Amino acid sequence: MKPKFYKPAGMKQPGQKSRRNRRVASLIREIVSELIVTELNDPRIALVTVTGVDLSADLRFADVRVSVLGDSKQQEACLKAVRRAHGFLQERVSDRLAMRFCPVLRFHLDESVKRSVRLSAIIARARAEDEDARAERIRRGVEETGEGETEPQDETPTEPA
Repeated sequence: MKPKFYKPAGMKQPGQKSRRNRRVASLIREIVSELIVTELNDPRIALVTVTGVDLSADLRFADVRVSVLGDSKQQEACLKAVRRAHGFLQERVSDRLAMRFCPVLRFHLDESVKRSVRLSAIIARARAEDEDARAERIRRGVEETGEGETEPQDETPTEPA
């Protein structure tokens, strides 16, 4: 039998973010989103969404994930424009945060939206194939319908001898 260890209430799990970390990440996401929409005038920056911010444990680095609508060429051009405005964004975020050190912003293209659309299409295709296969089984009389009865089959009645 393994001994039980006492875990004080204030201790967190190794991968768990602190409340301060989550709060600062949320604030950075809001500030960067607002700045991109209102203050950046680069024509390459269009249809950009800040999907999230991941902070390092010591709050020195902030990985800002941005999602861009468009093809890969437009996405790369937009990400390049956002990275080019890094200094401006860093300064404005620093001005608005009431912290001794402002995390260094690092921008990354968020592929999760594209991945979720691709997975949704795969799931929809699999469901359609499953429904087709089920309809075929019902037609052959192998599987029952939802009411507990099998679908009528084309059987020729046999004459009693």
